[in-house]
Amino acid sequence: MEISPRDVALDGLRAIAILRVITWHASGWSWTTWIISSVPAMFVVTGALLARSLQKASAFQTLSKRFKRLLLPLWFYSLTVYLLSKHFHVRTSAVWTFFLPFSQPTSLISNQWFTSAMWYLRAYVWILIFAPFIYSLTRRFKSLIPIGGIIAVIALGVWNIDTGGFGWAAGDILLYSTCTAAGMAWLVDGRPSPRTLHFAAIAFLVGACGWLLYRQPLDGVVNNDHVLHLFVGGFWTALLLHFPRTLSLFSTTAVARFLNRYPLSIYLWHSMTAWFFWQLVPNKIPANARILLIVGLTFAALPVVTYLIGLFEHRKTGWFTFLHVSPRVLLVVAIVVAINVGPLSRRLDFVRTPLNQPLPPSAAPKVVKIEIEDDVKKFLDSSAFKDDTWSIRETEMQSILDKRTQEMGLGKARAIVATRDGRIWHGISGNMRTFDQPSLIGSLTKTFTTTLIMQLVEEGLISLDDPVGDMGMGFKHGQITIRELLTHTSGLSKYKTKNGYVAKGTTPMDVLRYVSEQPLRNPPGSYVDYSTSGFSLLGLILEQKTGKTFEELLRSRITDPWGYDISTFRGDYGSIGFSTGGIIMTMDDLADWSRRYFFDRTTTKQSWDWSVRVTTGMGTHGYCPCRNKSFLALGHIGGRTFASVDGDGTVVIIDTTGILVLNNYKKTQTFAQELRLVAGSGKKYLYP
Repeated sequence: MEISPRDVALDGLRAIAILRVITWHASGWSWTTWIISSVPAMFVVTGALLARSLQKASAFQTLSKRFKRLLLPLWFYSLTVYLLSKHFHVRTSAVWTFFLPFSQPTSLISNQWFTSAMWYLRAYVWILIFAPFIYSLTRRFKSLIPIGGIIAVIALGVWNIDTGGFGWAAGDILLYSTCTAAGMAWLVDGRPSPRTLHFAAIAFLVGACGWLLYRQPLDGVVNNDHVLHLFVGGFWTALLLHFPRTLSLFSTTAVARFLNRYPLSIYLWHSMTAWFFWQLVPNKIPANARILLIVGLTFAALPVVTYLIGLFEHRKTGWFTFLHVSPRVLLVVAIVVAINVGPLSRRLDFVRTPLNQPLPPSAAPKVVKIEIEDDVKKFLDSSAFKDDTWSIRETEMQSILDKRTQEMGLGKARAIVATRDGRIWHGISGNMRTFDQPSLIGSLTKTFTTTLIMQLVEEGLISLDDPVGDMGMGFKHGQITIRELLTHTSGLSKYKTKNGYVAKGTTPMDVLRYVSEQPLRNPPGSYVDYSTSGFSLLGLILEQKTGKTFEELLRSRITDPWGYDISTFRGDYGSIGFSTGGIIMTMDDLADWSRRYFFDRTTTKQSWDWSVRVTTGMGTHGYCPCRNKSFLALGHIGGRTFASVDGDGTVVIIDTTGILVLNNYKKTQTFAQELRLVAGSGKKYLYP
């Protein structure tokens, strides 16, 4: 078999793609994903190189060589991230995913900065495994294979099969298998003519424009939609390949040779490198200048990174010698000491979420799979569900309530489901109190406090960026703003006592005096840190600005106009109460409030909006609402009470004697989603 010559233009294409990947991950600028969509281009190059290798050697020899080059640098990086995760006691996926990434490894370390880009390794591993099969098909059917792949990717997108969980991973593999097949067809069919590339670029551009009319990508990131990623990636790849001489010349530059020598090491470590600079570069620098500086520093640091760990990827005979390894070990030790001792260590936080840096690099929505029970799935597929008989659906919802209450250790529970078209179901499990009896709604009180604050903003009595000042008692952290209190970024200490709970009779002024004497946990505006103390201060601000008590404001502005029957408390039930968790109300009233607040967004004169960070809403309306990419609704958990509304307008209220947060958080979301699905909704995200 004649072996195809190496096309150095592809080396130039890969180097450009790597440059763009680093820029996107280091900057967080979503618009960069529209310029030279890199991953499709990188898999086209991978396909061409794999095909050339398969021409020279057997499938076993080719894959063995590839995995030998992949696994050692991957394992060293994975071990580093896994040990950091364990040291800081953050959650991770199963340990095997780090070392055999057939599934994407995940860790909450550094807000997922260190693992979020590793989806690429998962896709790459699967592509390597399928490479001989793809090559065999491409040799036989040539360009028909990537064309068929394009059709299949579009079909998955149209049918919404690839929107989360296993479907998203399968969509990844299909998309990048298609790109790999295109690279293989390059060698089998020969270089496409300029005319073919011209028409391909136009077709992909038209496809991208048409798809954008059909669906916008999540967060404005091209990578978050497989079909759009295919079209945009195909357009840029075809366009750049119009200029093979330019690509070939670029491939001979020192930068391109460096990138092509250590592509895996650079990909694995560049996000961590960028994260360090986001932590270290001062916030005082103007935002865009700061981003450009961090991108430049990331590029500048990569030679140091590859010096340290490049030996794992580019190994020559006798690479593991004292002469080669010892200076690198000493440099690693110096870095470890520097980040643990002295001024540098005080600038780094591996656990909390800083607001002064972009989201971790993401190429896909962070979707946590909800495991709907098989019996619920069977009901949803049954004729009883399709007949739309509400009484039958009520029976199924009661069954879900009973089962989840027992499985989650909730003791006793009650739930309400209210659809947009007016159908309402009430269910009770165990000897739970009846619906005419109220409950402590806990942190759901914060939605009322937020509304009162935003009403005063509308009336011009306060501004979100007003500093709180001395609070009339010499408060020592007066630089904190109202916005920072609302968004849980104030840095205030958590209110606590020696015995671990809030003593009966604790007043808001007790809380204020306590947090005033404590140092800030972090500079205001820098980290998200859920704060009951902060919302207690918001209640005091409401009282100072209006001359009325929080309870008077609550009744005159919210509960009396809408006919809610509520009571309130301060410093009781082991809670601060007050404006952070002090409302007691019926679940029917809470259901009505939840629709107004989360769905209609009419609790203020103007329909409010929110901003989103990762999966937690951090807009001016407080900790929640949130657009959680794992689930379909907005809502908030008040410890034992959960309220949410989905994009179909269905309200779900769950009230228990057990705890819905912590270990039960994901199960609570699943519980609510099962109720929504049985009620006939739960099919839309509730986006702004």
